[in-house]
Amino acid sequence: MKFDPHIHSIYSGDARSKPIDIIKQAMKLGLDAIAISDHDSVEGSKIAIEIAKKMDDFLVIPSIEISSTNGHILGLGVENIIPKDLSPEETIEKIHEEGGIAIITHPFSSYREGLFFKDKGSMAEIINSKRFSIEGVEVLNARYVFGYSNFKANKLANNYNLAKIGASDSHFIGSIGNCYTEINDIDSEATVDDIIEAIRNRKTIARGKRTPISLIAKEVFNKKIRRIY
Repeated sequence: MKFDPHIHSIYSGDARSKPIDIIKQAMKLGLDAIAISDHDSVEGSKIAIEIAKKMDDFLVIPSIEISSTNGHILGLGVENIIPKDLSPEETIEKIHEEGGIAIITHPFSSYREGLFFKDKGSMAEIINSKRFSIEGVEVLNARYVFGYSNFKANKLANNYNLAKIGASDSHFIGSIGNCYTEINDIDSEATVDDIIEAIRNRKTIARGKRTPISLIAKEVFNKKIRRIY
């Protein structure tokens, strides 16, 4: 199964893609499932789930990318808003209370609120804590320039036995599915719970390619324009 768990829609504020267009593009590319993981919002995720029910039951996993005080954490399987600006520990606890799993997105990225870029000292504590344990980490995020952050994330996953996640982190239709997570031992009739459980059991392979620099530059430009106006 090919699953892109980290796609942004217009409800992120810094992306241009509408939920229905995201789903159409994902189906066109042959993806089996997606998650719309907007910044601190579940609106796009909820809309996509309802749309998907009318489109051959294409699978959309509820999700949200939460801005903790130290950096971004993805709550996969989370249907309700989790407040931003909580500590990483509090954020992860809230994700688990919602029945979701915690995925650390681009953990070592310097320009995208990587959780372990600013405060590496808390890394082992967060990962090893039984109460606040995380399930996975993005080891292949398509929006990389040199790839060093992905290299470090892959090493992190190996050291702590975390599920390896591939994701496009798409902010434009053209970058959906550039990186994705391949889930093993699961069939086309899989449910949301099946996918969540497979990730918990580390049955994942990160695959894909880098999003073209031109698209990344376009996104950065759009963000700056929106800040000005």
